Amino acid sequence: MPKRQGETVTEHGSQGTMGIGKGWLRQVAVVAAYALSYGLLRQVSFAHWFLPAGLRLLCLLFVPYRYWPAMIVGEMLPLAQISYDCLDQFGPTYALIKLFPPIALAMPIVHWARSRLSLFDGQRSVRVGVLLLCTLLVSLATAARDISFLYTAREQAPGDNPVFWQWGSQYFLGNYLGILTIVPLALLLRDIWREGSLRTLGKRLASNRLVLDSIGLLLPALTLLTWVAANVKGDFSFVARMAMFMPVAWMALRHGWSGAALGGSVASLGIALITPAEFDVVTMQSQVFISFAITTLLMLGARIATLHARDDRERVDGRLALQLAQQGLYLGELRMRQTADALEQVGSAIQQSHSRFLARLHNLLSATEERTYYRQAIATQQQVFRLADSLYPRTWQSRGFPSTLKNGPIAKAMDDMGIAFDCELSGRGLSRLDPGVQIALYRLACESVVQLFEPSPAITELRIVLRGGETRDRRWVVLRIDVTFDRTKALIEPKQNEREELTYRLGVGGLGLDAIRDRARIYGGAVHTRAIPKGARLALLLHDTTRPVTLN
Repeated sequence: MPKRQGETVTEHGSQGTMGIGKGWLRQVAVVAAYALSYGLLRQVSFAHWFLPAGLRLLCLLFVPYRYWPAMIVGEMLPLAQISYDCLDQFGPTYALIKLFPPIALAMPIVHWARSRLSLFDGQRSVRVGVLLLCTLLVSLATAARDISFLYTAREQAPGDNPVFWQWGSQYFLGNYLGILTIVPLALLLRDIWREGSLRTLGKRLASNRLVLDSIGLLLPALTLLTWVAANVKGDFSFVARMAMFMPVAWMALRHGWSGAALGGSVASLGIALITPAEFDVVTMQSQVFISFAITTLLMLGARIATLHARDDRERVDGRLALQLAQQGLYLGELRMRQTADALEQVGSAIQQSHSRFLARLHNLLSATEERTYYRQAIATQQQVFRLADSLYPRTWQSRGFPSTLKNGPIAKAMDDMGIAFDCELSGRGLSRLDPGVQIALYRLACESVVQLFEPSPAITELRIVLRGGETRDRRWVVLRIDVTFDRTKALIEPKQNEREELTYRLGVGGLGLDAIRDRARIYGGAVHTRAIPKGARLALLLHDTTRPVTLN
């Protein structure tokens, strides 16, 4: 039944009211969550290690702009209680300044960093340099707001009492170290979370080198240094606090800014845990040193991470180039196969044409001429079939790669040249090799045979040994070709013509050893040559492709 116009307007109005109600509920949820988190972190913080500063900047980095007013309200709620407690002791001016939320001072800085300085790149990864600049400015602005309390609590000018600058440095150190403790670590956890789903989180953490190095080295080293700093008196305690940067530096050099973020957070926490009393001079000196070390290592780690990412891209580009080369070779072999099929059809057509031609001229030709023309037709057809077989062996389709290598064109050529030939196959997985690898291995075998067919010594025996295997779920194959020379036989004529004939029959270019090495590298292989008693040896190794030759 169609709805009336009034019912439609009422329905749209109710949907709009529900949308506004859900929006207000989200704002209230943000206020409550931020106020609760701020209050909890404040309970475990002190002036020169202020964790709510890290929470403040972290929320400004990732919370949408529409929820920023809610965070101002959420920060004012715990400050209202503190302001009320200070009203009788310090007066209303101090209480009003205390009620002013520091997040309001940080918002313009973070907005400028996000919109103007490109704090996040195209992949939503943080720029460490911009983050550290934002951390510095936010810490200075918050410290200026905190030090303004002293102007209202004292009657003398700030310059007459050095306590203003002492407190200001403590406020700045607390905000700056609090941000370095929370924000980089949260960014690291965000990157780990984005790598996969929740189901695979445990497996990813178990295989993550950063996590393993942290458990195996970082945590034990910092735990030992923390224990020494807490239980040993004198200079050794101070040295132990300063030495906490060393595991952090090792993590930064090994894992980039991610290692510096994790190690810096743990080192900052360790120094805070052994603080004997608030405003302890030794503790603040250690915190200043750790803050400088974390800042420096984050910048260094960001550069190292950039270099690692560049190496990874080059590695991926290299693998892609190899895949493209493998694909090009495979498509070239397919074209050669099509050409060979076409040549066989041409050879059959030539034979049929000659047969029909000789049948029509049967009464005009003598028996001798007819036999001569017939032998010429057979020779032409055999040349065409031999050319087709050199382009793509006919035995490959019917018998497969091992049989082609053992009884194919190489064996026929050696038999025609009067050279003893033997082929030995061993190992496993030869028939399961990728078709592109099988074709490349056969072409390399042909090229190697031509390469070993030197013009000076006479070859009397050629032996091929093919062995396959599998290591770490990756198949490999080794091809070894041994030739035996008869150096006592005097060569009346050079063997260059035989080498050219062999090159033609095997369908290869005879480009030399460098071309063989280049083609082997495409499949992650290598080529070795050396002299053996009474001959020479050429061995090559190829790895099977881990995925189909054709690209996705």
